[in-house]
Amino acid sequence: MDNIRLRTNANLTTYFKRINYLSYLAFGMLVLFLTLFSSLLIPPQQALAQPAASQASFDPHKQVGHNHSESAAIEEGITVQQVLFFVVRAVYYFAFMLAAGFMLWSIAFADQTSDTARKLADKWGIYTLRGLLLAVLVFVFVHVGYLLKGYEGGDQSEWIRLLTETATGQSWLALIVLSLLGFVVLKLNDSFKIIWALLLAATESFNGHVNALPNNTFAIVLDFIHIASSALWAGGLLLLLLFWRTDRKEAGRFAERFTKIAWLTILLLTVSGTLMTVLLLPSWRYLYYTNWGLMLLAKAVLVLFIGCAGFLLHRRAKHGRLPSGKLLKLDGLLMGMVLIIVSVFTYVSPIPDTEPFSYHQMGEKMHYTIGITPNGPGPNRISLKVWLPEQLGAPTSVQLLLRSIDHPQRKAIEVHLLGDNGEDFLSFPGFIETDYAASKVELPTRGEWTAELIVTDQSGAETKHLIPFRND
Repeated sequence: MDNIRLRTNANLTTYFKRINYLSYLAFGMLVLFLTLFSSLLIPPQQALAQPAASQASFDPHKQVGHNHSESAAIEEGITVQQVLFFVVRAVYYFAFMLAAGFMLWSIAFADQTSDTARKLADKWGIYTLRGLLLAVLVFVFVHVGYLLKGYEGGDQSEWIRLLTETATGQSWLALIVLSLLGFVVLKLNDSFKIIWALLLAATESFNGHVNALPNNTFAIVLDFIHIASSALWAGGLLLLLLFWRTDRKEAGRFAERFTKIAWLTILLLTVSGTLMTVLLLPSWRYLYYTNWGLMLLAKAVLVLFIGCAGFLLHRRAKHGRLPSGKLLKLDGLLMGMVLIIVSVFTYVSPIPDTEPFSYHQMGEKMHYTIGITPNGPGPNRISLKVWLPEQLGAPTSVQLLLRSIDHPQRKAIEVHLLGDNGEDFLSFPGFIETDYAASKVELPTRGEWTAELIVTDQSGAETKHLIPFRND
């Protein structure tokens, strides 16, 4: 009877622990999503970015009264300082993903795990938190100094303004606070560890490219899912590597759990990453016309290899075999390469740096102005103004054909012009102005182009003009 009572009490204790754990987790998730929802509903006093023509451009200087020009930085080329800058970013992303991932994986050591695994996880967890705090402090210090370069960066008031009056600075302050709280959370219930990791991911999700989109609610949620999934995968892989080096039996037990979760994280990463790319890029052509797109494609290839390695690891774990050391090392190497790419391309604009094209031509019988925005590969908006003598009135027809000089065998693109109420910037005595516009005109390639303008007036006379331009 005593044995039965002891077992019953033990079962009840385990049951109530689980109930307590689930209630904490549910409450934490509710608080997290309410925080996210309220943050998205409240319009910020100063936006992180001011996107123009769908471009996700970031300039925290505008939030503190600065107008930082990027032309000087471009002319300088890659310097040692810039290399160190991206090294700091890479270290930060490593520390961020590993610390958040370790906390998320605390659920794996809740009940049916040996004390050895729990002690090892807690020991490694404190190391990741120390690394995170150091990485965040260096990351913020370097980034603030880099942003305030040439703007009295040594003045403490400028540092305070950037950290308190901008969305970027406020997110960095939140990262510092959460990094310090991590040491306290490590000693609390596992549910608090998960909440801390999710808050860390939420903070980082408010500091990405998607935050520059006009309607960014859905995109920020996707970014949060992407970051949390990345942390879960990276932290789990590092735990598996550490178990494999210290205790092969624990590595075998943990491998079965990790490989099951890894498939879900890769699926979430793929779906959320694809949707964010669709929201960010006006055209899929930007994937191979920009450095951002090329790095994203490289990342996708690496994730594909990671999926293959994960499949092989899952097969071994399913058959009760220990993880392969070579596969684990390969997976760790691929993880490192992905995080390095992420540290670079999260700072690079996904939109190509193009100059809108504008051309004005004066003539005895006709004046015209043509504009192409943003004048890059993919969708563009074309505006056209035509001035004809008052006695002729408006044109009876206007045609605009775009021909690629680099690909002469391709068929000319016929622009479907519609009447437009353009602003009257110019007026010419004795001439009448007619405005046209066309949106989403797809230019498939970058390079040399020729715009052929054919205008027919009411007398039947036809006038042709050739306008050369480049769209890169």
